[in-house]
Amino acid sequence: MNNRLSLSVFGYAVYLVGLSTLSFVFYWIIRIWIAMGRFTAADGPPGDIGDTEKMFYSFVVPIGYGVIMTLLSFVYRQIVGKYSVHMSAVLIFAINVLITVYLIAQFRIFAFS
Repeated sequence: MNNRLSLSVFGYAVYLVGLSTLSFVFYWIIRIWIAMGRFTAADGPPGDIGDTEKMFYSFVVPIGYGVIMTLLSFVYRQIVGKYSVHMSAVLIFAINVLITVYLIAQFRIFAFS
């Protein structure tokens, strides 16, 4: 039983480190992308990215990322399940929802500032 517990803890640790790293890299890539768009848009009229782009970067991109990462997380759950490592689907979903809400809040602040 102790071996199963250590495998589950290891499975969660690998999952959280991987998801955190991917989310961090995604956050900075999109943030730089928005900044580049705002910088190049400042040269011409009207001087900033449009409201449609702001809404796209604030909501569509983070929600799309959240959906893709949730699906990949469930694939990871099935793969580690073959090795008797059990991961909670509710925990996976909750973590991805929290990351998505965080990304929405951060991109919304940055895009509309």
